[in-house]
Amino acid sequence: MGRDRGTVLLLFPAAILIMFVLGAIVIDVSLTHVRGDELESVAGSAANDALAGLDLVALRSGDGVQIDVDRATTFAEAGIAAGALPEAELTELTVGLDGQGRTVISVTLELSVDLVMAPAVGDLDSVTLRRTRSATILGSDLP
Repeated sequence: MGRDRGTVLLLFPAAILIMFVLGAIVIDVSLTHVRGDELESVAGSAANDALAGLDLVALRSGDGVQIDVDRATTFAEAGIAAGALPEAELTELTVGLDGQGRTVISVTLELSVDLVMAPAVGDLDSVTLRRTRSATILGSDLP
């Protein structure tokens, strides 16, 4: 028993180092998760903003639901710029139909997140997040 005295003192610096590395991982993963949730929210708002690209003249004349993609993109980008993450980039805006024949506008955003602790531990400085959200025009499947 006398020969084992002090062994814990040798293991303690390694344990402290492991705790710091795990703490760094937790901080960066949490930051990335929160930014991903924010980006998803902004993408949903941008999809709703893109609904302003609805061609009202075509709708009133009975031609059905038509989306002017250029106007929709302009409205979505304006909403992103005025929102919580103005640095988010609109990478894709698509207009299509869902399985029930309703018009759907999908918006895909990308955001680069600078990591806090990972650069001190490794050579990873940032990650790029990508989120897609959609807005469905209810009733657009009706004649």
